[in-house]
Amino acid sequence: MNWKDFLAFVKKNRMIIYAILGVTLLLQVCSRNMLPTDKSTVPQPSEITTQEPGIIENFQEPEPQPANDYSTIMLMVGAVLLFFVAKKYGWIDKLFPKVVIFKVDYFKQKQNNNLVLRAFIINKTALSISFNNPTLTFYNGNQKRSFVIKNIGGQNYFPITLTPGTGHKFTIDAQKFYDNVEGLNSYKTLRMEVASTSGKTYKSMKWPVWLTFRKL
Repeated sequence: MNWKDFLAFVKKNRMIIYAILGVTLLLQVCSRNMLPTDKSTVPQPSEITTQEPGIIENFQEPEPQPANDYSTIMLMVGAVLLFFVAKKYGWIDKLFPKVVIFKVDYFKQKQNNNLVLRAFIINKTALSISFNNPTLTFYNGNQKRSFVIKNIGGQNYFPITLTPGTGHKFTIDAQKFYDNVEGLNSYKTLRMEVASTSGKTYKSMKWPVWLTFRKL
């Protein structure tokens, strides 16, 4: 094993390794707590009668000294090495499917409490994929109103092509729609979607405006 490659791997994936070590340590601690405990925690004195009658000597057995246990350390080191080997030979990539990640986070601006949407598109497939302009849909029960987003911060980034392993992030001020579209204030549930040029559509989950507590 090349130690330079291993150290570079540890540095690059340190957050995942921290999580693996933490889970391994937690499992080890839990397994120890589940072991049956010795009910006789207090050593019992035993009586031995010598050859001389009437003389009794009381003594206690020496308490056993805890043995050095390196199982936790070995498990943690083994977990890191297993992760390194699995990553190096592509086993992790084969285990998890290669997909397109489309995620939308909702915030309220600190200055004016406006609703802001931050969207992420990440191409984790092995192919380059092109995406059309995203669509923002407002829901009021069974009614909905959809808007194609063409201008983001004064620029139009779409259609956009993402090569394997790349992504794109953009922010939408949803309050502008409420301010400029008549009758939209009663539509308090939102969803964003984006379609690829191949025809596949990726949608975020429906999000009620009143459930937005994070500040931006």
